[in-house]
Amino acid sequence: MQVLSNVFVDQLDMHCHENDWFASMDQALKGVSAAEAASTSSGTSNSIWQIVNHLIFWNEDVIHRLQGTENHHGAESNEETFGHPGNPEDEQGWRRTVHRFTEVMDTLRTVIAGIDDETMKKPYAADRYSRERLLSSIMMHDSYHLGQIVLLQKLQSSWGNVDW
Repeated sequence: MQVLSNVFVDQLDMHCHENDWFASMDQALKGVSAAEAASTSSGTSNSIWQIVNHLIFWNEDVIHRLQGTENHHGAESNEETFGHPGNPEDEQGWRRTVHRFTEVMDTLRTVIAGIDDETMKKPYAADRYSRERLLSSIMMHDSYHLGQIVLLQKLQSSWGNVDW
């Protein structure tokens, strides 16, 4: 049975692609320039680019956990997962980052779709919590950072209307 995986696939689809109760990542990243992506609020916040790097890191990590494989892109601290704020002149680099994010989320979707309910309820590793809780946590984590991206755009006056 695949009830739980279907719920998580639906949530991931809404988060990434559907403007329903909130803007999707597609909407939030649509039309963002490298300069906007690299900008920080008074130099004290992470940039949009850094947040997307962070989302790539942690969603890849969840994929590894679900598959029982090692993540060779480890970080010594959470702060390290955000990386450099980005180069405001590097449009191609920013586009590659957005493309990489999309690839990771597509891979996560495929992995989730292949998990049956019985496996979903089991720990993803010894002495860890269930895959179901892991996915619930990453979905909330990603939504939190999506809100930050929208807020940063609003602070930059670059947020347009949501394309419902």
